Amino acid sequence: MDLLTVPAGIKGILRCFQQAGYEAYLVGGCVLDTLIGRVPGDWDICTAALPEQTIALFGRTVPTGLRHGTVTVFYGGVQAEVTTFRVDGGYSDHRRPDEVRFTDRLEEDLSRRDFTINAMAMGLDGQVIDLFGGQDDLRQRVIRCVGDPDIRFQEDALRMFRAFRFAAQLGFSSAAYNAIRRNAHLARFVAPERICVELEKTLLSPRPEFVQSMVRYGLLVAFLSRTDVSLVWNTASPPEKALRWAQFCAAFRAAGAVDDIGGFLRSLRVDGHTTRLCEKALEITAAPFPTDDAGLRRLIARYGPEAVRCAACTVGGLFRVEAVLASGACLDLAHLAVSGADLKVLGYQGPAMGRALQRLLDAELEDPSCNHR
Repeated sequence: MDLLTVPAGIKGILRCFQQAGYEAYLVGGCVLDTLIGRVPGDWDICTAALPEQTIALFGRTVPTGLRHGTVTVFYGGVQAEVTTFRVDGGYSDHRRPDEVRFTDRLEEDLSRRDFTINAMAMGLDGQVIDLFGGQDDLRQRVIRCVGDPDIRFQEDALRMFRAFRFAAQLGFSSAAYNAIRRNAHLARFVAPERICVELEKTLLSPRPEFVQSMVRYGLLVAFLSRTDVSLVWNTASPPEKALRWAQFCAAFRAAGAVDDIGGFLRSLRVDGHTTRLCEKALEITAAPFPTDDAGLRRLIARYGPEAVRCAACTVGGLFRVEAVLASGACLDLAHLAVSGADLKVLGYQGPAMGRALQRLLDAELEDPSCNHR
């Protein structure tokens, strides 16, 4: 593999381990990203060095997960999560290993990982170590578990959500759907905030409709009043966080799967700003959506551009809202051609001034050409 895309600092970390006599490899998602031509968002390294040996080797480190052998290393202007080769013990909570045992064998470390495409390693020489057919699965565009999928999902139930997320991001099918259906009840052991992360990555992927599969296979049963729903999704919507969550909520509301959208989002630990935008968007679309520019301007003035964009995305009117926003029309008091200071000269004060400004804005929303001093 070509190492030109790997930052010099990351190669420097691998070289430091090598010079100190320790095996070390890039592993997991960054190898996958490099193979498919995607820029890695972060860098993971596995090594035979024990955590204390890693800390002694580098000047700046943070012991982010010593119990599981993980140290964050800062080197050459970049950072990497460095984890000692390990073998996991049992998973009594269906999320994390009860204990880990460090090992000096890379193959033992790779064999504990979730999917074959995430179980590849790459050394400083650029050679890919692929013990479980990850490159073949990449070529065949399939998500396959390392070993028995039932065991993998029973160990860590979050992996079921990750299977759909990877499928949505990469456009792959999955060989694990039957195992997901058998083990979907274990999703209750996954913290809502972790489910939220995987949902959001799926929503922001090129195939957000894969959330339908999460519903159909029973992974979201704890959050929904019913799961026998078919979601209608506008796949042309921009991959923006608030827009995708709003469309997600609108689809569930239309299908009758969620009664209280705000409560639903809060139970998933969606951030407050996005939750409020989604609630506003559904409030807006509870009434007929405007078909004229003046109506859209009034709506934007009342609810704000973010909420109206979210609402428009759920009804297929985003392009019209974008056109209004791009027109330069005044949509709030701050952009009126006259101000409170102008009206004060004319004798307006207090509430009377506020009412006068609002009347001027209302007139301008009907006819933007009248916005001149």
